[in-house]
Amino acid sequence: MGLTKVTNSPGLSIHLDNPRPVYCPGDVISGQVSLHTAAECAIGTVALSFWGRAKTKIIQQNGQSASVYRGRTRYFSVDHTLYTGQYTHKPGSFGWPFELTVPGQADPRCILSGHKWKPKDHFRTNVVDTPGDLDLTLPPTTFNSRHQARKVDCFVEYVLEASLTEPQDAHRFRGPKTKTSTLPVTFQPLPSPEPIRSFDLAPDGPPRLVTISTLKLLPEHAGTNLGLRDRARSLFQRDSIPRFSFRLSVRAPTTIQSSHPAPLPFILGVEPDLDDPNTTTVVGASSSPVVTLRSFKVDLKTHVRCRAVATYADDKTYEVSLLNLKNLDQRLLPPDSTATKTFSNSISSSSTSPNTIDLGSLYDLRVGGATLGSRLESPLCPNFTSYNVSREYFLVWEIEVECAEKTQKFSSTKHGTPCEVLLPPATARMDGYDDDNTTSNNINLGVALESCRISTGENHANTSRGQVDGRKRSSEKEKPGFFTSGGDKTRHDHKTKAQEAAEEHDGYDHRDQQHQGPDSNTSVDRNNTRGAPEVYNRGQPPPQYVP
Repeated sequence: MGLTKVTNSPGLSIHLDNPRPVYCPGDVISGQVSLHTAAECAIGTVALSFWGRAKTKIIQQNGQSASVYRGRTRYFSVDHTLYTGQYTHKPGSFGWPFELTVPGQADPRCILSGHKWKPKDHFRTNVVDTPGDLDLTLPPTTFNSRHQARKVDCFVEYVLEASLTEPQDAHRFRGPKTKTSTLPVTFQPLPSPEPIRSFDLAPDGPPRLVTISTLKLLPEHAGTNLGLRDRARSLFQRDSIPRFSFRLSVRAPTTIQSSHPAPLPFILGVEPDLDDPNTTTVVGASSSPVVTLRSFKVDLKTHVRCRAVATYADDKTYEVSLLNLKNLDQRLLPPDSTATKTFSNSISSSSTSPNTIDLGSLYDLRVGGATLGSRLESPLCPNFTSYNVSREYFLVWEIEVECAEKTQKFSSTKHGTPCEVLLPPATARMDGYDDDNTTSNNINLGVALESCRISTGENHANTSRGQVDGRKRSSEKEKPGFFTSGGDKTRHDHKTKAQEAAEEHDGYDHRDQQHQGPDSNTSVDRNNTRGAPEVYNRGQPPPQYVP
């Protein structure tokens, strides 16, 4: 079991017109199925299929034996017959053009004809009373794999498949043979036309009450080393030690959009607790202690779940580091007027306190092409649920504050704040393409992100397959794998756009252009230029995303 790769039977291949790295619902895929033969060839039918599916495989080791659990869901299958005949053709080149539209939802007949998926948390079910109760949303292309004590593979893929079958009576003693070629494409849901305006901030648990008890809260002991008598007093006369309490609250985003032009808001509130004499004995503006932020860490936790038949399931968690700052010296109390901000209702419904600070804006907290392990996933795959594969995100954070030379660490709730990750907006700009081409030809952010994905490699993938023009790069094998932990230590030297364009041109195979003649199955002689294959000109430099 594995992802479908680009495979070409001898002489049979699929070529796309203006191929894109990412296709969305409603996009038109056009191209031709090409056949090049040096001998006479009997052609009965030429067909093209476009299908999408999700597959899971879980291998449980039981000593020296192993149990294999599988799950499969086919979302749709669109079939087109491009040619039908009973003739033997002379050697030459043949082309059959095609054009199809990417469906916007799954086919209920395909969903109901596959495995029966019972209701379960985090997954869909196809055990329904009527087909109208099915969730027909198509999930994005994705791949996850883990090969440890328990081996797990799960993926969602969308594939173009061309087949050429011999006539029924071509041979007397055997049936007709079939040649098959496959070309996977990357599918993603439609992105939002504009960047989102609300990040849907929500409190991450109740406010944390912090109480600091030390003689260093007093001005005369601030910044000094306590003597033996003072330390003994702190141990045996705790009621006489000054105390200061404050409440720390966090409002984190529950909706995140990759490559959003604005940083993620992360609201940190610090309120002194001056009303309760049992918690605070240090009162007065002149002696108000200073609370300082020392470290700030934010991770986006990805939870991928899969299941197979017999209700066997597995899951895997990844963490995407968004920000990890240490040795900070940001004052929280008394409030710093240069860092304290007030927000409108579009971002925060209640942030009018002067002791509220937006750490996201202060430290430029963003989600773009985030590093999952040692590779780049661009963009982050959005949340989705399907019948046997699902993916969700949680925002986890850790904060360290200091008051009177005493530090306290705080973290998010046990699993973090559930959040929804969205694809980059369709209006995001790309380096290497002008605004007209970006909007008129439906070239969206995926073009730039696919270039980034190819440059970093596709050996280990928690993302969609790296492919641009329907063919693999020369001298490059496609080996989908698993993101290992650790950062990418590879050094990439900066190159000019001219050098990148030259490498982009040399690194790809030349391709055949669609034959535009009126007869779609006309044989083309090798020495005849009519309908001969032409080379695509990739003159533009590889795009890079610019937020």
